Amino acid sequence: MKESNFNISNERIIRNAIQERIMNNELKPGDTLSSENVLPDEFGVKRIVVRNALVQLEKMGLLDSRQGVGRFVKEKRPVIELDRSGRRSFSDKMREQGVDYESKVIFAGYATEREQEKYRQTLTVGDDVSIFKVARLRIVDHMPCAIHISYVREDMVPDINEETEQLASMFNYYGKHGYTNLKSMDTHIHTAFPTLEEQRHLECGELVPLILKYIDYWKGRMTCLNRI
Repeated sequence: MKESNFNISNERIIRNAIQERIMNNELKPGDTLSSENVLPDEFGVKRIVVRNALVQLEKMGLLDSRQGVGRFVKEKRPVIELDRSGRRSFSDKMREQGVDYESKVIFAGYATEREQEKYRQTLTVGDDVSIFKVARLRIVDHMPCAIHISYVREDMVPDINEETEQLASMFNYYGKHGYTNLKSMDTHIHTAFPTLEEQRHLECGELVPLILKYIDYWKGRMTCLNRI
């Protein structure tokens, strides 16, 4: 077998060691890390190596820093249960769990030409039907946790462009228009890193992985495609 040239850097070793301490609850949310002057001695490396490792952990959303305090373990984001049955809204499920929840519309308008082209086949529409895009920010316990994007066939809800104030809950909006029990027909899950816009909305670092969940809903015809 050919010998591998793969090397693990000291920076990665430090990052992994601290990450494991957090995962094993040796370091708990709010705990302050040892300083950049102490950690180099612990790991036997230069200070710049430790600093680079800590900066990466901040970008991954595991650490936070405060001037005059140092670096500390970041509070964990709330755990969200997702309902794929299509029988109740995300908002209703949060209320049932007694969770402080808010859904904020951050975009409501026609999808870009690129998005229109991408989703026409999925939504089974031709060039004569426009696709409307609605993006909501999910805020749980005062923390932004997810961006929920719906792509909607305009012919299914022709007045959607004049009813943007009703779009905080797409489930309830569909219900008002007679579309109920929106059964999930197909689900795909992927991962990606957040764009700059998503980092601003979610208040997260660039190396915090996002779960992208694509769901097709069917009610006689395709009504929307959600990306969470």
